[in-house]
Amino acid sequence: MKIQKIGIIAILFIGTFLFCGCEIFEEALQESYASDDPTSEEYEPRFVLGVFEIVNYPRATSLEKQINTRDGRQICINVNPIFSSRRIRAVKAVPRPGNPDVCDLELRIDRMGKTQWQMLSDGHRGEMLTLMIDSRHVGDFIPEHTRGYGNDEWVKIRVGMDSYTARGVAKFAKKNYSFYNPEASDWFNQLF
Repeated sequence: MKIQKIGIIAILFIGTFLFCGCEIFEEALQESYASDDPTSEEYEPRFVLGVFEIVNYPRATSLEKQINTRDGRQICINVNPIFSSRRIRAVKAVPRPGNPDVCDLELRIDRMGKTQWQMLSDGHRGEMLTLMIDSRHVGDFIPEHTRGYGNDEWVKIRVGMDSYTARGVAKFAKKNYSFYNPEASDWFNQLF
């Protein structure tokens, strides 16, 4: 009898918190069911990388935007990324020698990414570009050419970001790539 009362009280207690409209509990429940599966409709890309051209002589067009940098400066960028997470298959966070809290990124890019990166590195040779992650300025860098390891193509971005951000970019790179480039078989699975 006592066990039944405890069970009923527990059910009422849990039901009250879940269905009383408490936003905190509803959010916690939704997060517990949320998935990092890129094929899931709920997946939202995180740590999305974008490379942008710095506009040295702004003309106040709709394609230009003023942003604040990490060090407090303001720069103007072209809002259309010239490279993004859409072409990045995987990322390695590479700590700098002597300072493991500062990292550079090595990007494994797909075939279209290789073409885009070659155009980017040739067209902006010796010029500074801006790296943004989730629409926040991370740093400026000069692009390097690709290096091949077998069928893989790797590029290095020497930007010197904090290790937390670098690890986040590395962790979500594959999921973001799958989100932006779904397999053809996934299209048919959604129909049935």
